[in-house]
Amino acid sequence: MLALKAISVLSIAAAFVTAHPPDNQLVARGFNGVTTTETATQSYQSLTTEIRTLRVNIATGKVEEEVAITQFKSFSYEATSTMTSINGCSLCYHPTRVSSLTQYAKQTYVEFDLLFETCYQVYGERASRLLTHLSPLDSQCQRNLSLFSENGVHLQHILPPNFIRNVNRAGWPETHRYASRFFVN
Repeated sequence: MLALKAISVLSIAAAFVTAHPPDNQLVARGFNGVTTTETATQSYQSLTTEIRTLRVNIATGKVEEEVAITQFKSFSYEATSTMTSINGCSLCYHPTRVSSLTQYAKQTYVEFDLLFETCYQVYGERASRLLTHLSPLDSQCQRNLSLFSENGVHLQHILPPNFIRNVNRAGWPETHRYASRFFVN
């Protein structure tokens, strides 16, 4: 009985903290915080910014290869969580709403494409040492693309021209296999 009361109190406390963050800003909560097209848009924009930062750091030589590997590991964890959250927002991909996300998803996939290319330009075949750490994103990106496709968005409106080739080099078989179905070789 005491244990049940403790669990109840902790649940209420957790709900309060979720509803009343320290800065008093109301935050949408749901599947890891993504519950609307607005929060999904913010998540895509955040991903795009993080990918661009990784890419620019590599392209300009701001980070050594070993440091870049550490950054890729950290990014992969955060990005996989973010993409899982985006995919969990079922309302976001309703046919009447999904088009509003298309441009933001496109920016994210363009940055992924450029990141893959940059890694190979800078590191050559050693790029796989970095890109292998992004493999947890493969299934989530495949799922993400399927949500767009199943709700009426042509993947040609999201994926850049070289994405199929680059995602294959990056070692994302699920995303490559799925996306390849929508492009004529």
